[in-house]
Amino acid sequence: MKTNVLRRTGVVVAAFGALFGTAAIADPAPASQLTQVGATAIVYKGPQINVVVSDRFARYNPEGKWLLLDTAMTATSDPVEIPRGAIAVRTPDGTVVPLATQAEFEMHYPQLASMLMRARVAGEPLGYLIPARYRSLGLFAPRGIGIVWDSAWLDQFHNSYGRLYFNLPNGVQKGQYELLIHLPNDDVVIPFTV
Repeated sequence: MKTNVLRRTGVVVAAFGALFGTAAIADPAPASQLTQVGATAIVYKGPQINVVVSDRFARYNPEGKWLLLDTAMTATSDPVEIPRGAIAVRTPDGTVVPLATQAEFEMHYPQLASMLMRARVAGEPLGYLIPARYRSLGLFAPRGIGIVWDSAWLDQFHNSYGRLYFNLPNGVQKGQYELLIHLPNDDVVIPFTV
């Protein structure tokens, strides 16, 4: 009964709009959506990619010059290439710092080793995206272990997991940050707090 009333009301509204030259148009769906899941993870759903970012380790260990973010990414439909140079972070003072290179990561690995062990223990489950087939993002690897790529390739059939490393010149400061990912048709901005 209620469904019929709603249908009739919709027809009346549409006829009324056509009569006066304006139709009732619903607001379009947002191009991207951010959802906080728990205290330290945020899910970004956009037109080209979906991303989960965990700032748990950085939030509870704001020290040193390296910012570590755990991520999971997938494409929404067509495959997407994300070159290493397309990923950056905006710090609380407005400085944009690019993703570290593999060479930087290897050079500082002796200083990072204990931090990485602590980050492994403090890791957060990031299984918020569908599908549930997993693979590595492939942007970083300890020397001699695994293959490192200059780009991350995302498709709609896999969740690509990986830690992102940023060597911050002024060190990790408390405040509001933004993870920035530049795509050919979109710029992804994911805010998080340390």
